[in-house]
Amino acid sequence: MSAEKRLPVKVYLTADENEHLTRQAKQLDIERGQLIRLRALGDPTVACNAFVGASAPYTLTAYQNAVTAACRAARGSAPRPVLEAIAAAVLNSLHGQSQTPTH
Repeated sequence: MSAEKRLPVKVYLTADENEHLTRQAKQLDIERGQLIRLRALGDPTVACNAFVGASAPYTLTAYQNAVTAACRAARGSAPRPVLEAIAAAVLNSLHGQSQTPTH
């Protein structure tokens, strides 16, 4: 499988901003470039106020897998934001948390 060619985009950051993004990416267990790309594309799972992070008992990948499974099961009968909220609620309930998404 060939990877789609990505075009470089310059982003000017201060040293503190760069370190902040690096720390957030590490907490989410993804590369900094992937974090920047996902945020630029508006992915709610990596929003600044996303509920998935260092304090969550599950990983970003687990959350994304849950959302994908919910979308597949729903077969287009519910909007993705609703399915994201449901997936988050189920994951949180499995881990004994009542925290809900804030995006």
